[in-house]
Amino acid sequence: MGSKATAYLEHEAFAQAKARLSNLMDQAVHAHRPQVIDRHRGKEQAVLVSVEDLAMLLEGFSFHPRVSISEGEFVIRLPELGLVAGGESYEGALAELIELVGTQAEDFLDRLDFYMQTDRRGQLAYLLKFALTVPEERYSLFSSAAPPEEARAPQPA
Repeated sequence: MGSKATAYLEHEAFAQAKARLSNLMDQAVHAHRPQVIDRHRGKEQAVLVSVEDLAMLLEGFSFHPRVSISEGEFVIRLPELGLVAGGESYEGALAELIELVGTQAEDFLDRLDFYMQTDRRGQLAYLLKFALTVPEERYSLFSSAAPPEEARAPQPA
């Protein structure tokens, strides 16, 4: 993507952007207008976009967990991230899944340059969606796969 690809967006040179950061933030956050910031005569570009707008852009990236019950253990598979979690109850398996996704998000975002060069780069949008979701709402990202209430109780041994 070069300057032709971003011709429809407002551009600001890096030096001027530093001096006008407050105004650029207002445009991105309150006016919902992404701001392109150029450096080195447009050779490097970044987009300033509000967290709210980014979260809205990521709405299309939905998790599709698969829940199964085997020998009294609940197993949740998350194909988008290649993760599997388990527990004696659905809630326990879900808690483990959220912990695993959190660990993967932290590692991925800490080593972003590495992962963007691998076949896992497609996971970025899902991990950003998870990271931008407040912790109290993360369970809802995966709750569409909840088993019926009668199957959620631990099975007697």
